[in-house]
Amino acid sequence: MSSAPNHQGRLARALTRLGRGIAHPLGRRYAGDRRGNVLIIFGLSALPLIGSLGAGVEYLRKVNYRARLDDAADAAAMAAITTARDYISTNPNNQADPTADAITRGKARAEAVFRANAASTLGALSVTPTINLARSGQDLTASAGYSTTFPSPFGRLLGNVAASSLNVVGTSTANLSLPIYADFYLLLDTSGSMGLPTSAAQQVSFAKLNPDMADSKGNNCAFACHFPSFKGYDLSKANNIELRIATVGKAVSQLIDTAKSKATLDKQYRIGLFPFVSYMETAADLTQSLDSLKPYANSLESYMDVGDSTQLRGSGGTHFDNVMPDMNKKITRIGDGSTSAKAKPFVFLVTDGMANTQYYYGTAAKYDVKKWTGSYSNLIDPSLCTPLKNRGITISILYIPYLPMAQPFNDNVGYENIRVNSLIPNVPSALQSCASPGFFRTASDATQITTALNAMFSDAVAAARLTQ
Repeated sequence: MSSAPNHQGRLARALTRLGRGIAHPLGRRYAGDRRGNVLIIFGLSALPLIGSLGAGVEYLRKVNYRARLDDAADAAAMAAITTARDYISTNPNNQADPTADAITRGKARAEAVFRANAASTLGALSVTPTINLARSGQDLTASAGYSTTFPSPFGRLLGNVAASSLNVVGTSTANLSLPIYADFYLLLDTSGSMGLPTSAAQQVSFAKLNPDMADSKGNNCAFACHFPSFKGYDLSKANNIELRIATVGKAVSQLIDTAKSKATLDKQYRIGLFPFVSYMETAADLTQSLDSLKPYANSLESYMDVGDSTQLRGSGGTHFDNVMPDMNKKITRIGDGSTSAKAKPFVFLVTDGMANTQYYYGTAAKYDVKKWTGSYSNLIDPSLCTPLKNRGITISILYIPYLPMAQPFNDNVGYENIRVNSLIPNVPSALQSCASPGFFRTASDATQITTALNAMFSDAVAAARLTQ
């Protein structure tokens, strides 16, 4: 038998009683009086009207309960991810992964926050929140849900068993990305070609002053050989001509400021400055003290080729063949960026891309032709970059175009200038093959160089997140 209330039976019995009343003389009098119909109709409709009114009251109670519990769930979800984030961030050097402890702490904190925010409702309802918290790479995701019921007297009054209690259900979710820890190895070309003027207009002016830097002492150097104590360098200073190496130094200083402003945690980013000519040098080793790097960035000119074979950076050339293997040995830690102990490495190579394997050997005086291999400009060999990329090191390259040499050429160096001019169109493709996919930029003037270095930093941080 059905347990549902028989409303039709009730109505039939009520009508039967009403008919009997009409049969009575007094009932017939009321039946003839149209004003009595209002009383009858009101009596018949009172029950559903009261039920509808009660249902509205119960609905408002449900809405009120849910609003309070939703607020509590929102607070709980946020408490879960922020507690986990703070624990992971303050324990970055743990040998063991701090994730499990962070999740335990986050869930416990979330339940406490839920109960504190739902306190006024918990007196009327029995609610136990369901807290979920998970980590995927550097992303934390939390959810706080609840499900409860409360009795509805009006539902029972109407005889509707299904409406005798009302459900209150809700879920709140929150997401948060953990900071990425990254190490930036700035590999800075300080060879003679980086001694060209930054501005194309200034290069033209400079060429008129000193076309190929040949002087009475026999220092017949190519147009790019601009380093301290030589005529071209002195002319650039005397005429306020900014060389590309100085422009790069200023851009590096701006990059340091960018890294400081973007860091949300202590020790999040480390930067090292590694100039090179013949070999890679260390101007400033990888450090978390970013402010200490600025003096080195602003004095990159002191690391230019000095044309002296007895010094590390002397004897000319641009030796990517030495530099890339040196950098590969330098980077001993390949992390995923999840903690400072597992920082993700990025090499920022700033260069005009023109290689030259020339060198002076022994301890001969500078420019002793008998101890010189000869100048032979060439493109960078992209295979030198492969070992680093195979280890998970990202190579980001900023190409500062090597502008064609303007005639007239001195006879002593004309062949070199002509060869360089012929190689320039192929430099970008060689550098792109060296760079990690999507990490190649070109910049010519001072503003572009600064903008490009900052963009390289942003690209690196974004890529580190995507690879988690």
